[in-house]
Amino acid sequence: MAGEIFISYRRADQAWARRLHELLRAEGVEAWYDAHVGAGEDWRTATAKALEDSRIFVLLFSQNAAQSSDIAKELAAAVLEKKLIVPVRLENIAPKGAFLYELASRNWINAYDDTDAKLTEVAKGLARLVKSGARDESLLPFERAPVLARSRKPVLIGAAVLVLAVAAALTGWFLWPQPHWTVTSSRPFISTLALEGEPAFSPDGKMLAYTSGPNAQSRKIFVRNVAGGNATRLTNDDYDDISPAWSPDGAKLAYVAVKPGEPCRIMVIAVPAGEARQVGRCGYGQITSVTWQAGTSFLYYYDGTSRTAARPKESSASVLLRNTDFIVRLDLESGQKLILPKEPDNTILDMRLLQCSPDGKSLLFLGWESASTGVLRIRDLRSGKEKVLGKIIIGGSAGWAEDSRSVLTATASGIGSAIMAHPVDGTPAYPVYAAANNVSHLAAGKGGLLALETDPNRQNLARASAKPAAQPDLIDPANGKTWAPTFAPDGTLAFLSNRSGTNAVWTIKPGSAPTLLYDGGLTPLFRLQFSPDGKYLAMPIALEDGLAITILTADGTTVSSFHSPTLGFGAPTWMPNSREVIFFDKRVLDYVRVDVTNPSRRGMSAPPLWGGIIHHGGHIYAARPNGPGYWQVDGGERQITSKYPSPWEPPPALLGDELLVPDFAAAEGARILAQPLSGGADRVVAYAPGAQAQQGILQSGMAANPRTGEIIYVASVQSDTNIDLLTLARH
Repeated sequence: MAGEIFISYRRADQAWARRLHELLRAEGVEAWYDAHVGAGEDWRTATAKALEDSRIFVLLFSQNAAQSSDIAKELAAAVLEKKLIVPVRLENIAPKGAFLYELASRNWINAYDDTDAKLTEVAKGLARLVKSGARDESLLPFERAPVLARSRKPVLIGAAVLVLAVAAALTGWFLWPQPHWTVTSSRPFISTLALEGEPAFSPDGKMLAYTSGPNAQSRKIFVRNVAGGNATRLTNDDYDDISPAWSPDGAKLAYVAVKPGEPCRIMVIAVPAGEARQVGRCGYGQITSVTWQAGTSFLYYYDGTSRTAARPKESSASVLLRNTDFIVRLDLESGQKLILPKEPDNTILDMRLLQCSPDGKSLLFLGWESASTGVLRIRDLRSGKEKVLGKIIIGGSAGWAEDSRSVLTATASGIGSAIMAHPVDGTPAYPVYAAANNVSHLAAGKGGLLALETDPNRQNLARASAKPAAQPDLIDPANGKTWAPTFAPDGTLAFLSNRSGTNAVWTIKPGSAPTLLYDGGLTPLFRLQFSPDGKYLAMPIALEDGLAITILTADGTTVSSFHSPTLGFGAPTWMPNSREVIFFDKRVLDYVRVDVTNPSRRGMSAPPLWGGIIHHGGHIYAARPNGPGYWQVDGGERQITSKYPSPWEPPPALLGDELLVPDFAAAEGARILAQPLSGGADRVVAYAPGAQAQQGILQSGMAANPRTGEIIYVASVQSDTNIDLLTLARH
């Protein structure tokens, strides 16, 4: 009988979960709740196993539980696996959001009055269910009318219900709701030690193309039968091959061949075997994605014009925001190219997201709105008109549903992801699935199939080594991902991590264990930076219309918070006085310094055309947004190094009077250079095994301990992506 019952609850209600567990044991029945997770055991694995083994899912519902995405995921999984759902209300509140979707039609047990007595009754009913092996819900004290309040006038209620039923029936003829996509099954499809991703179904849904390789610089294109069997490798070149797209007849694949420093190449290859040929080449872009329009010979891809030449008196913002990216239509029969016109304010955000709808009528892409938000844009390929379907947190992904009537999105929610459907007709979005891992690159196929690129990667903080090493020297092994390390003068280390299932700020004082400082819930947190005196932390928090740059004290108290639509690369940094924080604000088209105690006091932080700004030793140092290198920019321009990458997203780090320069593509392995700010030759100061250098994502932030000189960086401990398959149905 052990494991028959799974108790889902929020930490604030743990006393009631423990009480229910005790009552069940008194009845001779063993249940599971997360107090059973052993020391050192992965709580996600333990929870998933317990949920899988259970037959009955008991939800202790309260205001706290209603705010938990983890509980929503557990409930969705229980519904999917057809468990007996037993919702118990600890507070007299109605379900909303994902809980309303899953629970609106179910009976409830109300335990908000005399909770202990009601839980005793619940335990007796559950014990009878377990011992009998039945699924008879009459054994449980359900309320049969969970939403409507009980009335003393049943005749009036009956009449009212009859009237409403007739009205609803008549209205239903005209306003019958559209079916919603729901997940009926899920299974892993491809899982090896290589990086598998970017799935794409053949037009008949029988084959899946995808990328695979040991790293993100040398992937190749493979195809595999969805029904099973071995994979067939299609490409074999010196490039990183990405973005497979099937031709409408399923006989060919288009893809993109990428090599750093070169404009990307558009390639086509026959399936299951053939010689790859180049059909086009980007004019400027080094990375793009391709998509094939059904019923045509048209390929679409992104390209752009050079951003290196600044116009006279042009600000850094103008260089960053200049609308240089565009979509190209390539006719493979004639070879003609057509640049699609677009709206002036429509800046493309994600060069890896471009999809034609399965019916060939529309094009989906992601536009840039703010530092934290992108917009889902749909272009009608016949009329050329565009419309905004919805918003998505940066880092999320999107793809068409099989019927071309909805767009599916995946956004990170702590350690996992939430998949939503956005109907093209503008009706409200709704939840489809909660995944345990981060999800990207969605691809729909015939028969309701949906392929997901899943990311179980783990990133930890590591200590840089004096010599090349095969493995990182971890200082803080933990589940999930850790990023944005920063030091205070006393050696206190602060960083961001989702190890607890939420995005949070953690600190490690010298000689102490990690301590939670600030819990951001499921809100994305980007970067973190100590002030020079160690009294404050600057922390950007994602908002729907930009971000809030929040200032915390070293003990986690919020001092101030101010809005900005953007953050900029290499930000936030601080002025030496520890009272002003520096970031990029597109409203004034420059990097600004803001007084953290009086945010209305603002000023320019450096000359125009610069970012990644450091004020140190009476001088100003910065990088360009449109090319590698680092300069001293006060009193003229003096380049101190040409090796600093562009644009490096994390804030710059100093080791005394030396700039730390990431050099993660070196032949002997990832390493860190130290460049004297006064000029002269750099030196290899440390090695950083496991450091990542993919532009824009997974960039390994680093920081130096001012007391010891020790360099801490973000190491990829588990680098893997896999492909899962979901089966969807419309209900």
